[in-house]
Amino acid sequence: MSKRVLVTRPEPGASETAARLTRMGFSPIVLPLTRIVATRPEKLPDPATVDAVAVTSGNAIRHAPAGLLAGLLDKPVFAVGSATAAAARDAGFSTVHEGAGTAADLVEAIGSTTAHRARILHLAGVDRTEGFAEALAAKGHQIDVLEIYAAEEVSYPTDFVLEALGNQPVWGAPVFSTRGAELLATLLRQAAASQLFDKTSYFCISEKAAAPLNASGLRRVSVSQQPTEEAVLLLLSSHRPA
Repeated sequence: MSKRVLVTRPEPGASETAARLTRMGFSPIVLPLTRIVATRPEKLPDPATVDAVAVTSGNAIRHAPAGLLAGLLDKPVFAVGSATAAAARDAGFSTVHEGAGTAADLVEAIGSTTAHRARILHLAGVDRTEGFAEALAAKGHQIDVLEIYAAEEVSYPTDFVLEALGNQPVWGAPVFSTRGAELLATLLRQAAASQLFDKTSYFCISEKAAAPLNASGLRRVSVSQQPTEEAVLLLLSSHRPA
């Protein structure tokens, strides 16, 4: 019997990850704990004043106002990783710089290819890792942060959760964000009586994402070597019993 893996990230990432897990021989259970919603900023910047665009999540591309994106397509865009870069290309950006997967790498990429005191527009989420804008500013750039989307919690009744999980133990769960880890810890407490998670392993994209699980006293919490989905799934696959 294939190992059951719980996928709690928001759509469309949840279904994409589930498809990859299926191809790897796992049985995914899709139960998103957040949904991505647009924030609809009241004031949009004038694209003519923007020298380059920074994007740390594909959600910022998917939820940005169409009119704003149309005015930015001729600007170079710096994407944190391959998935975000693909979203930028799909949106029509012609010059896309693909980062290595971390905000720190993205800062270096922008610093090495962008003129001093360039005006950078960061299309961002409401909940984001601190320090990115400050690091760019320290390199002499002007940073405008525009919050495009937010992760909204999805709550489920306990009966629904248990029905969705079924009556077989959950072998593993990839964790892609700190917020996702916090909500997963809550879900685990909600389903504790079922014992479905007694032997579950957790595969986290970063130490920050692992922190809420470690704080909950969970065992079998691992962190991938790189902060990418590919690295998380590679770690998960490497732990599969023979």
